[in-house]
Amino acid sequence: MRRQSTAKFISAAVLLSALGAALGIGPTYAAQEATEVAFVENVSGRVVAFAAGKPALLEALDVVSEGARLDLQAHSELRICHYQMHQFLTLRGPLRALISRDGVVIENSKTVVTVAGSCTAPVDSAFQGGIVTRGVKAIPVNDVPGKR
Repeated sequence: MRRQSTAKFISAAVLLSALGAALGIGPTYAAQEATEVAFVENVSGRVVAFAAGKPALLEALDVVSEGARLDLQAHSELRICHYQMHQFLTLRGPLRALISRDGVVIENSKTVVTVAGSCTAPVDSAFQGGIVTRGVKAIPVNDVPGKR
């Protein structure tokens, strides 16, 4: 009887550990979050990020990790908020760049990197639900057409 309860306990512990790993709970998740150095504000064209040996197309609101290599094809443009620099940076392709906590290193010197204003890293909210928007101008209810 004692052996059965021990086996059930071990099975439950293994199941919960696997579930936690699948959901990203634990030290691995904390280490991942600590390496975020920027977020993507806007992308036009095709921009590929290589992080941890995996390529991925970047889209708005994606996170850029420490040591990520970005490949911007011709006529592509990427605007990121770099957390350490507290600046919006605009990169125009074709170019290859390496993103680190200290900044952005461009491989070829013919490219243009523009600093386009200040920004900050997003903060966690204590509120649940709702929506998150960036760059949306609030319109007072009195100014909405058809409303009186």
